[in-house]
Amino acid sequence: MGGGSWINMRAFDWNTGQTILIVLLVMVGSFYTGTLFGKNPSLYAPQQEQQHFEKQQQLSIASNSSSLKFTSCALNFKNKVSLSYRVIPLNIPETGVNVCPLKLNEYIPCHDLSYIKELMPKLDLSRKEGLERHCPPPDRRLFCLVPPPTDYQIPIRWPISRDYVWRSNVNHTRLAEVKGGQNWVHEKDQLWWFPGGGTHFKHGASEYIERLGNMTTNEKGDLRSAGIFQVLDVGCGVASFSAYLLPLSIETMSFAPKDGHENQIQFALERGIGATISAIATK
Repeated sequence: MGGGSWINMRAFDWNTGQTILIVLLVMVGSFYTGTLFGKNPSLYAPQQEQQHFEKQQQLSIASNSSSLKFTSCALNFKNKVSLSYRVIPLNIPETGVNVCPLKLNEYIPCHDLSYIKELMPKLDLSRKEGLERHCPPPDRRLFCLVPPPTDYQIPIRWPISRDYVWRSNVNHTRLAEVKGGQNWVHEKDQLWWFPGGGTHFKHGASEYIERLGNMTTNEKGDLRSAGIFQVLDVGCGVASFSAYLLPLSIETMSFAPKDGHENQIQFALERGIGATISAIATK
């Protein structure tokens, strides 16, 4: 009896050990293949995919946070929606400055297309005067808060905003259609994605900046090492050139006209890049 019990006990221990060993091997193998832990990024995923995964996580967190903040602000919103013009003396209602109607969510003082169309017969279009600032007389100037567009979200913060902004915040598609081949901007689900391209550097601003640095220093180097500290980006498009200069501690100012490309400056500002509407014409 004693010998039989000893043999059975050894058989039991051996079978148990085999089972435990197999389970451990399956768990370890599953970890590396992602079958049990499929929600985690693969340890062998390319670096670009890993960075994209991290950005998506950060964007998701930013989206939840911005939605909560914006909803909170909207609940306390008491201003009246009314088209108001400037009067003298100024009269501010008890509810605060009125909010302009939603159709004016892209109104820009002194760049009002309806007013500029009235001036067209008097402007020299061959000298691009139609793209310059034209401010209406005081009694035709709006005195109401420009509202955000429908489904507006708190902008994504820098440095993620260099590459991604919310599509609903700048709902223009023409620029992506016309300049997509030059990698200005592409539509990506709920986001606009900026690959870093431009008219003169469709393969990316980083490579373009490096070439400029090599030309300036006559050796391998960047613009900062060449002694350049400030850059004026003329006809900036979506300002990707400036976006890739900022990490080099180079101060930039970007400007472009409000023309047939729609409001390209709006993309630049949404990305967190200093920019303004302007054109080199007569003033």
